[in-house]
Amino acid sequence: MGHEDPSVAAVEEACCGCVMSDGRFAVLGGHTNQGGDGSVLPSCEALKVGEDEHWTLLPAMHHERMDFACAAVARCIIVAGGYGTPKSEVYDEVRGQWLQLPYNCPDDVRLYDMGSALM
Repeated sequence: MGHEDPSVAAVEEACCGCVMSDGRFAVLGGHTNQGGDGSVLPSCEALKVGEDEHWTLLPAMHHERMDFACAAVARCIIVAGGYGTPKSEVYDEVRGQWLQLPYNCPDDVRLYDMGSALM
């Protein structure tokens, strides 16, 4: 988000994160109690670590999600499931856009609090 205040990035909870192919750390979705609204977020941002440390805003996911699974694979980030979100989508790092996957997670699959993986 181009944060001036580094504490702004810490308002989310139940989010997921992974390391992108260029070394940035992506923080995806989550839940915020900021302002007491209790919003589930579709937001995505990436932290560049090092001498020029800063946050940048990535395009938002198609769906708000929290407590979901994500994996960084072949210059893409795949997200699936989460509380109340059976939809899956993939972020194409080269195109800089989210693509919705054609299938939902089955109702009996619980991808809550699954964390993330780098493949």
